[in-house]
Amino acid sequence: MSRILLTISLIFVLSLSAFASSSDFDIRLANNSPREKAAEKQLKRLLDTYDVSPFVFTYSIKIDQDDAPHSHPILTLNDYFIEDDASALSTFIHEQLHWFGIAFEPQVNAAIKDLKTLYPKVPSGRRGGARDDYSTYVHLIVGLQEYYASASLFGIDEARRVLLGKTWYTWIYREVVENEEELAKLLRKHDLLFMVE
Repeated sequence: MSRILLTISLIFVLSLSAFASSSDFDIRLANNSPREKAAEKQLKRLLDTYDVSPFVFTYSIKIDQDDAPHSHPILTLNDYFIEDDASALSTFIHEQLHWFGIAFEPQVNAAIKDLKTLYPKVPSGRRGGARDDYSTYVHLIVGLQEYYASASLFGIDEARRVLLGKTWYTWIYREVVENEEELAKLLRKHDLLFMVE
């Protein structure tokens, strides 16, 4: 599918529902294990409790206890946070926001150009960044969007706890929380915060 058609499709999906409930999603389990079933039950409960519709860009979800969460080609979650609702929903939103980034790739790339001025050097994955420089810049954008989305659902204190409690992207999430205003100004310049403000 071309990027233009993908963008149009995603914008159409955005306009479909005022409130996305669990019945709107196609959720599949990779292994049908007890932990995946528990993660599915938790996700459905959270989707029926919180209005996540501003942050939904794909309705196909896979839960795989043996995989790390990722956005493409199908949004995949695992069972890591079945005891922590806020972290589980924040992870779901994080992966959804990667779909947003693809739909708005020109704005993302323009923002990354500005981020490179703000952060000429970024750390590698072993030092709290993502797998490469480009991914680290993308995750600064997604991280701030995730922070604001989580704060809109659970409040700022819980959003801070969730982001700063993660054991991956530690530098990225620390920058998001500590330099929120500067990053928000940059993302607003490129119209990348409209769905979370």
